[in-house]
Amino acid sequence: MQEILVLIVVALAIFALPRMMGKQSEPLPVRAVNRPALTGRIRLAILTTLFWILGSAAVLEPWQGDVQPFLFAGVAPPAVLWGAAWVWLGYRKYRR
Repeated sequence: MQEILVLIVVALAIFALPRMMGKQSEPLPVRAVNRPALTGRIRLAILTTLFWILGSAAVLEPWQGDVQPFLFAGVAPPAVLWGAAWVWLGYRKYRR
């Protein structure tokens, strides 16, 4: 029991004391990040992906045994499509 208390005291000394004793610096200015809003197409794609994965899980029942068909038919197609869209949008962004 004493060893645990000693470890807790050492951890507090390492992590808490420097924060309490250190000088207070000015907070860094917050920069606003301009992220594009989710469009209707993106929202539809996300919802379709969720329904695809949930539907394939319901049909293939990977928890009953063989997971490989679920990975190939349920998870791989959305992963490939989202990856291709990510690459295509990246090329399109830097082509301008």
